[in-house]
Amino acid sequence: MLMQFVKLHPKGAFHIGERGIGYEGTAEFVPADTLFSALCAGWVLLYGEDALVSDLLPNGDPNWTPPFLISSAFPFIASVRFYPKPMLPSPQDRIRWKEVKWVSEGVLRAWLKGESLANKELQTLHEKTAVLLADEWEQICKDFGMRSLEGIRFWAVQRVPRVVLDTLTHASSLFHFGRLIFHDGCGLFFLVRFLRDDIAEKFGAVVSLLGDEGVGGDRTVGSGNFCPQFSDAVPNFCQPQKSQWFVNLSPLFPKPEETSSLFSDGCNYRLTVRSGWMGGVLPSSVRRKTLRMVGEGSVLCGSADRIWGVMANVTPNGANHPVYRWGYAFPIACGVSPL
Repeated sequence: MLMQFVKLHPKGAFHIGERGIGYEGTAEFVPADTLFSALCAGWVLLYGEDALVSDLLPNGDPNWTPPFLISSAFPFIASVRFYPKPMLPSPQDRIRWKEVKWVSEGVLRAWLKGESLANKELQTLHEKTAVLLADEWEQICKDFGMRSLEGIRFWAVQRVPRVVLDTLTHASSLFHFGRLIFHDGCGLFFLVRFLRDDIAEKFGAVVSLLGDEGVGGDRTVGSGNFCPQFSDAVPNFCQPQKSQWFVNLSPLFPKPEETSSLFSDGCNYRLTVRSGWMGGVLPSSVRRKTLRMVGEGSVLCGSADRIWGVMANVTPNGANHPVYRWGYAFPIACGVSPL
């Protein structure tokens, strides 16, 4: 089974909208369902609508399985990748784990294996919201030629002023727009697990196209553009393997028959609300149906070598074609109890 991780080296800023927040807000990562929507748009541009339906959409088939699984896109700093903090019991340590949003690959690997983090030398970044191992800290210093990382932000949400003119009176109004910006040598990455090997080449071509087309909002002014970098060197702990629990790395919309298993005693999860406007070649004033989904970092009961979730039909009234939202988990095995 082919797996890759894909780095998105930004050419500029990103704007990833969040429900309940105006233009001034943006998320710090790209959810997998947003990535999939961008992939669908790119698929149509490269291969046409018929190929989109046959390659990526269920088209009414109840036994359909996806051609791949993708994680959400999370931050990386040089050679160190970060993941959402898993909803596992916090280690007894000097770090205030409630404030932590991101953990490095080394920290996550040890945490999932049940290794004691109290015996490891840990460092923090971004006002103690990101945790990494001391050797990863030193590696970042080496990558950037720095003596210390204290006080440095490698990504941040920037709010810039903009002006809109009334079409009738030409009166101006000030508003602010949120932009996710990155330090040089930093960006976003996501994991992909191909379930059909024949789709890998097409997938890579579409991701390369999206580098010029952009991902997220505000693309008409260049937001969301990137240079992709593909690698087959996926960490072993991200490979599919049998397990009793798994940590989820993408928004999940489970099938009704899966809920009793996933939410058995011992699970620990959070819900996220996903909505948005219909996309397409032309602008649309129709909103997709809203879903509550299981968020990234949730710990669920089930094996990490299975496919969990479904492609949710979110077609609103007034739409002239079916509209779907990606709802498949990207599971990584967890060897410790979430209790």
